[in-house]
Formats: sequence, C-alpha cells, structure tokens
Amino acid sequence: MSLLATSLLLVLAQQPPRVQRPTAPGTSPAPAAPAPVEPAAVTTPEADVAPTPPVPQDMSPAPAPAPAPEVGPPFYQPEDMQALRQRHGQSPKPPTVERKPVFRCWVADPTCGFVIELNATSAYAFRARQGSVNEANDINRWSSARVQYDVWFSIPTMVETRGKFRYTRLSLGPKGGIVASDSKDIWGNVGIAGRYWFSRKRFAPNLEFTSSLVFKVAGNNRAGNFDSVRGPMGFSADVAFGLGGFGSIVVGGQFDSPLAREDVPDVERVSAGGMFFLGFRGNIVWGAPAALAVGTHAITTRAVTAP
Repeated sequence: MSLLATSLLLVLAQQPPRVQRPTAPGTSPAPAAPAPVEPAAVTTPEADVAPTPPVPQDMSPAPAPAPAPEVGPPFYQPEDMQALRQRHGQSPKPPTVERKPVFRCWVADPTCGFVIELNATSAYAFRARQGSVNEANDINRWSSARVQYDVWFSIPTMVETRGKFRYTRLSLGPKGGIVASDSKDIWGNVGIAGRYWFSRKRFAPNLEFTSSLVFKVAGNNRAGNFDSVRGPMGFSADVAFGLGGFGSIVVGGQFDSPLAREDVPDVERVSAGGMFFLGFRGNIVWGAPAALAVGTHAITTRAVTAP
C-alpha cells in the first residue's frame, strides 16, 4: 500500500463511529440554528472637516533654575552684623581699602609699623640751680627756654587687627638727642620713647611719654667762655598729648645731679639744678617744628643769660 493510503486509514481509525439514534414517528429532526452573521462594516464618506491649525511652539530656551540659597554658618543677617559691631564699639562700615600714611611713614601713623622719627621740641622752661655750696638755701631761679632735637626709633609693641589690615596701638623704642638752653648749655640724652594711639585715623589722638638719662657736654665755663664741660648723670622725663605724629603739647622736667666731691675744687664743682618745661614737640619733616625750634634756640642763646 502506498504511504498516502496508510495515512488515510490511520485518520479514519481515530474518529469515533457515528451512532444513529431512532426518532419518534411523525417527527423530523429540528433544523440546525443558523450561525450568526456579523454585519458587514458600512463605510460612509468622510465629512468635510476643516483642518486644525498647528499649535505654535515656544522656541525660546527654558529659564535656568534659580540657584539654591547658600545656607551655612554663622547664619547672620546684615542687621545682626551691624548690631554686633555696634555692641563691640566698631564702626558700622569696615574699611575696604587701606589708608595710605602721609610722608611714607617718616611721620608716625597708626597704619605704620617701624618708624624713624626726627622730632624737635620748643618749650618755655622755669629753671633753678643751687648757688654757693657753702651757703644753705642759696638757689637761683630764672625763666628760660629749652630746645631739644631727638631721633626716635618707634617699634610696634601692641598691634590691632581689623580684617586684613593691621594698626599700631602701642609703639616703644630707644631715642637719643641733644638738649640746648641759655648760656650755651648743651646736654646729651639717651632713653626710651613710647606712644599710645587712641584711634586709627590720620590725625589720631595719642599719648606720648619719654624718659632718658641726661649729661652735660658743653657750656660756658667760669671765665665765660664756651667749652666742654664734664658733668654727672641726670634724669629727664615728659608726657605729651598729640594729634597724629605731627605735633603734641609736652609737659616735663629735668634734674641735673651735682658733682660736689670734696676732692674737686669749688671752681670746678657742678651745682645741682633742674627745670620744669611746657612746650610743643613735632616732627621736623613737615617743617614747622624745625623752624620753631631753631628760632627759639637762637633767641634764647642771645637774649637769656643764666645767673
């Protein structure tokens, strides 16, 4: 048998036989219900519809998102900072640019560090000197003048910091110079000088103070001639109130110790003396203190003679 006949027999063998059931007489089998017929899709012509205009699109770039607020310590508002500065006595608006000193720190200023100053003092002096060492209560008193030329080396000792800027609050350093008076008397002096600033402005008020050892180096001798004079060590001190490094009102005194050993002849002895003085001291760089000191020195040397 062929392969096709064999396959057909196998398919027929798998189908069950159809059983024919008897029916009642006079009845016929009910016709099978017709299968539902799906209605055919009805196509209608499309209505005339106006085309929808295209929606315009915004082509501008989208705005950048706002940056997140910076939040961090110390969480202070400007009003809080102003109240804090006022509480501690600070200026409401701190400086943003450093103030430049005048004369490039040849004149002392709170913004300067190390300063070399050339100062001149012109003062009225009330002088006194012991007379004869053999007589008690023999004192000579007279009015005179005092002229002093000093070199100060001002070193910042206490510094104040404001933001990025530094200011000198207290300066202290060595100083030396000469002191001149009537009768061509000249003393040398070596000591210390200091200045305390009360503010940071250009014409800041300040308090000056000096102390020094003094020694006589020249003057008129017993014969009335100008000559070198050997004298013992004395002491001088003063206090002044000034504005900036330009000038100050100074009050001070000087004491000249005696040279009265028994082995020294009376004509060579140096009597004890001293003076109180009130005057003006200023930096000679801007001219006025130097002119005043030179004029006072010239007038005193010619017009005043010590007793």
